[in-house]
Order: sequence, then structure tokens, then C-alpha cells
Amino acid sequence: MPEYRIKISYSTGDSFHNEDAEQTLELTWKNLDIAKENLQRIKEHYQMKEDIHRYNSKLTLWQWYEKNKDKEWFVNKPKLFSKKHDHALDDNEKTKKAVGEGNWEYRPDSYFAEHCLYLKADNGNQMQLSAFWCGYFESLYGAEIEVDNSDMKFKTR
Repeated sequence: MPEYRIKISYSTGDSFHNEDAEQTLELTWKNLDIAKENLQRIKEHYQMKEDIHRYNSKLTLWQWYEKNKDKEWFVNKPKLFSKKHDHALDDNEKTKKAVGEGNWEYRPDSYFAEHCLYLKADNGNQMQLSAFWCGYFESLYGAEIEVDNSDMKFKTR
């Protein structure tokens, strides 16, 4: 039975140069339908990231998270925030008391929401993955499912 993997095509770089890159995810699947579902998850996650950073977006960052938080791919690591000052707080009872009841709330951590996603394994378990194509200098070109033929060849050099 063939195994399937997902290859990501993206650009990466730094302040001084940019280059095209391809990288294959370490996860493989025997079930093609699950591989296809994961491809869709990658697409939706990247679309959310792009929508958030569009300059003419009518939604705030938190509204985008709220819109996507129930999707299976969304990584929601709650973080304590001040409602009044709109910034992260230390998550302890002393801070909550000092800020005052009703003046704080839990929101998704931006790093995990935008730079990580859950993919599904063949057994149905969710696997958290770092979206290496979602950095400051990265831009996703696309992704595709490939048949993993690595056990059908070898190289000596």
C-alpha cells in the first residue's frame, strides 16, 4: 500500500535575500482521503493568516481567531489578556485580582494560532505542526500530495 506525503513550496529569506524552497512534511499517510483533508487544512490555515495581515481587513485579529477557532486545524493555546489595555497578562490569581473581575479574558495565543496547525494522522489523532511556511519572510506558493516512493530507490552519492 502506498504512503502519501505533502510537499510544501514556499519562498523564504531574510532582509537581504529571498529564495524559493520546497520541503516535505515528516508525516505520511496511508489513507489518501486523510492526506487530502490535511492539504485542505493547510490551505485554510494559510488563508486565515493572509486574511489577518491584509491591510484592508474589516475584522480585527481577535475576530479572525473567533471565526476560525472551531476549525479542527486551529491551535488555540489560551492566553490571559486585559480587555481595557488589549495586552497579554501574567496568568495568575494575583494579576486577575489586580486587573479586576470582568476586565480580563482568555484569547488564543497569536503565535500558535498563526504559526501552528493540527493535521490528522491515519489513526485520527491530531498532530500539532509548526507551519514553517508562515514566518515573517515566508510566503506559501502551494502544497501537493506525493506518493512516497523512498523505499523504491537508493543513491550512493
